[in-house]
Amino acid sequence: MSLNLVENIRHHGFKRLLLAVSGGLDSICLAHYFIKNRKALGIEWLGIAHVHHGLREGTADRDAKFVEEFAKSHNVPFFLKKLDGEALKGADGSLEENARDARYKALTEIVKSIVTLEPTGDRVHYALDPIGALPLQDDEGCAPIPHSPIAIVTAHHAGDQAETVYMRLKRGTTLAGLRGIQEVRIIQDDIVIFRPFLNVTRKELLTYARENGLSWCEDESNADVKFARNKIRHEFLPNLERECPGAIQQLCKIAGLADKAYAKVMAKCSRSFDFAQDDSRGFPLGGGHDKDSLVSRLSSFVSLDKKKLNKILREYADADLSEMFRLWLTEKGFRFPIGFFYGPKEPAHVKIPVRAVYRRRSVVKIARTVWICEFKDALSAAKFVSCEKKEKDYNEST
Repeated sequence: MSLNLVENIRHHGFKRLLLAVSGGLDSICLAHYFIKNRKALGIEWLGIAHVHHGLREGTADRDAKFVEEFAKSHNVPFFLKKLDGEALKGADGSLEENARDARYKALTEIVKSIVTLEPTGDRVHYALDPIGALPLQDDEGCAPIPHSPIAIVTAHHAGDQAETVYMRLKRGTTLAGLRGIQEVRIIQDDIVIFRPFLNVTRKELLTYARENGLSWCEDESNADVKFARNKIRHEFLPNLERECPGAIQQLCKIAGLADKAYAKVMAKCSRSFDFAQDDSRGFPLGGGHDKDSLVSRLSSFVSLDKKKLNKILREYADADLSEMFRLWLTEKGFRFPIGFFYGPKEPAHVKIPVRAVYRRRSVVKIARTVWICEFKDALSAAKFVSCEKKEKDYNEST
């Protein structure tokens, strides 16, 4: 495997890593690579986490045990999280997506439970007693590591990137979707997902594993083509590669180019739409048991000054900013479907609904402000949209 990875990994500056290891070829190579190059990469703390989804009988327990033994053999802390497989199967939506979301949630919970800071902030306490060896500690049981974010590291590689771009092209996507899997993605305040192998092919991983005498577990569910990604992996992409040699590499290239273009688009969006933000006014709900309860269900919101927003739209009246506006909101955590804000007869083709709801998100115009909110559940979002709020009352309360 190319040693150019060292320079790229060091460039991101992550010093404390939780490696997500399933036991398969990709993640075992990931774990071995980081352990072997720990000093060269400047890693101060390293842990291995395994998520047991509870979906496979027998082999899932085997995989968990295999990863635990791997971690112990390399003197690395091991963390195990077991999920409710039946609940995942019974939940609405795709099992693939439910399992993925649950996995990232579990990894995030592990990160949060690993360390707590003393009031002084200069020592780290290990809040869990991980299965396996702990890093060197002092007599007080504290590891003298300065506090820094812990990055969750996953083994997504070039094949995964090509599959993702192909899937999105197949179902329809925009510039944001063409970016594919991101190398670094913030999922919470100081928790990030880091994917350093996105330019590494499976063939390179196989070569690395053989050169280093690595063994791994095969997940039989990865061969089940009833799952969309598996069908693309085992049927669609191999056929495409036979017909168009180099197609997989080109899909990865498209993702890289789209990512660069997206960064420029978002920079332009920020220069434009940030001007319309108005954070000076309090959230427009208060008084009354039901309204107070609704506020407690609010996750986040952004408020826009209608006059400032209209000024921006009039400046670009002949353009189409609807998708840029949607992408700008997406970057702030408010996801709406393509075309949600499109209005063919509106300035810059941006139409802001007076009252609208999409899943857990609401859009409401009140007096001089546009409120775009994310609630903890869809019912609360719908209730907010249906709330009667006179402009006079709102102006008097503020």
